[in-house]
Amino acid sequence: MKIAKTRIVISALIFVFALGLIGTALFGFFSRNQPATYATLDKMRSYSVMSAAHQPLIDQITKEASDAAYVHAKENNFSRNQRAAYAGEQAANAKLQATQSLSPNFAHDSPAYLAAILSLDQQLIDAYDALKLEQDAFLADKAAGTPTQIDIEVVDEAPPVLDGEGLVLEEPVTEDAMRPVISDLTGFVPSAGMQAMLSQIDPYMDSLLAEIRALSPVLTSELTDSVRDKIMGAVRSQGDTFQDIYDRSADVGALQLLTKADARRMQLVRNAEDMVYIGFGLLVLALSVLFYQQATKKLGMPRFVILLFFILLIVLSGLYNIAVPGMITNILQRLGMYGVLVLAMLPGIQSGISLNLGMPIGIISGLMATLIAMENNMTGWPGFGFALFLAIVLALPVGYFYGKLLNRLKGNEMTVSTYVGFSYVSLFCIAWMVLPFKNPKLTWALGTGLRTMHNMGNSFGSLLDNFLRFKVLGVSVPTGLLLFLLLCCLLMYLFERSKSGVAMLAAGNNPAFATASGINVDKMRIVGTTLSTVIASVGIIVYSQSFGFMQLYNGPQQMGFIAASAILIGGATVSKAKVYHVLLGTFLFQGVLAMGIQVANAMIDIGGLSEVMRILISNGIILYALTQAGGNGRD
Repeated sequence: MKIAKTRIVISALIFVFALGLIGTALFGFFSRNQPATYATLDKMRSYSVMSAAHQPLIDQITKEASDAAYVHAKENNFSRNQRAAYAGEQAANAKLQATQSLSPNFAHDSPAYLAAILSLDQQLIDAYDALKLEQDAFLADKAAGTPTQIDIEVVDEAPPVLDGEGLVLEEPVTEDAMRPVISDLTGFVPSAGMQAMLSQIDPYMDSLLAEIRALSPVLTSELTDSVRDKIMGAVRSQGDTFQDIYDRSADVGALQLLTKADARRMQLVRNAEDMVYIGFGLLVLALSVLFYQQATKKLGMPRFVILLFFILLIVLSGLYNIAVPGMITNILQRLGMYGVLVLAMLPGIQSGISLNLGMPIGIISGLMATLIAMENNMTGWPGFGFALFLAIVLALPVGYFYGKLLNRLKGNEMTVSTYVGFSYVSLFCIAWMVLPFKNPKLTWALGTGLRTMHNMGNSFGSLLDNFLRFKVLGVSVPTGLLLFLLLCCLLMYLFERSKSGVAMLAAGNNPAFATASGINVDKMRIVGTTLSTVIASVGIIVYSQSFGFMQLYNGPQQMGFIAASAILIGGATVSKAKVYHVLLGTFLFQGVLAMGIQVANAMIDIGGLSEVMRILISNGIILYALTQAGGNGRD
């Protein structure tokens, strides 16, 4: 196919720019390992440490100015609102003046001061490395179900009550609040040796405080001791990276110490990872422009547009200093979380029942199995395996009778499945209140019934996520979660090629031809419906352990629409679907949702916008996907 010259030129320009970005990023990675770069970072950090040491003095000056202003306003008969406004204005001015007057004291090039920082830093590195080993061992024992410091009989703490909301029994966890649950160190206690090692840091900290007071006589021992922990945190916090130390120092103005050339070099080194991702995104964009016609023919225009929008979000993330590696981590987490639930749509479509919007039936089977495991205090891999097995056992008969129902109502499956799913969820809203669960971790503190949200941290939360987890270029890859998704996809792929799978596909594609070939179409529809229900029951367990919480009552109600939208965006239709539609659709749906929220928050600085954007973006994608359900999609 002939490619237009204009597209070739545009693609070449983007390609050259992308290679330039990647080359610059590689230079940044190389520079990061040079002694001069770390010497500059240490200079920035020394400014940050001194800034933290002066903060209580600035706060003291600010408070004195505020108090004096309030007294002055009261003596001059200001109203209450005028007094508060005047005091606040004077406090802000005093804080600005104090910071400006003291900021020269932040910049010191004393060899003894810098040596004290580096000595303390080395002690902190050794202590945090040792502490990390103990924490990893604690998490490994916890994942394996080995008894730890956690008393599993202790009731989960209720979420914090928000100011002004009165007594709240349970605060719902929003999708935007979700972030990858990498570890749960609840109940961890450092060993005696570790505590002794941590105590050895004190002399090095005392030496640093002495150097600070020698360089800035306005600081008293009382002032520096009051921010001892903040000063130590400015030197190094557990898990600090190059970017963390740079950001912390830059936020308090440490870049003013550097020449323009050094400041640009440090910014380049800091943003090397982001530049790599932006560069690769632009490479994809260049190829998309070059092979536009082939891509739209293969993917279809809707998926091509969404893919380009996703690449645009990556570029905008870099421009707005949003950590692209963190975003990629979030997307991979969401892919694994939702992937199995989206896969549950596949056998329903292939067997001819269309989109299985009644998948909450299967989801509730998975929730029931998880509750039974938690009721018996099962943890780690045994608890996870038991929940999966029991979920499948519970979902099989439910899926079978659900399939029988759909066979009696052919032609109206989507409508019927929607009503059945909603009704089943409503029925279990009553059931969750009367089922005989007794474990105090699951039930309300007062009255009867199960709580709405259940913390998975003390059972098998993040079990798959943490299995074989590794980091590359700042991206934390939830290996176990993704491997489990790929295993489920592989099993579904193999089933499609089995005798029963081929018969199910034939029954879904052409029922009349399948009947003429001796295939029992009704039986194959039941097989597809049952399989869809079983996969949904497994999917909600995977979702809950990754999300960190299990949601009852109305929690499962919208899951069917989210899964249906993802598979439709991936290129499936209401009559044809393949495994790769599941993976592509879940990635695009969750990728656009995750990155769109962050970019929107960076572009429009309005408090509370994230939840609004989540609703707009997610429902917008769902609406778009459902409009595709009535058309003739592609294979």
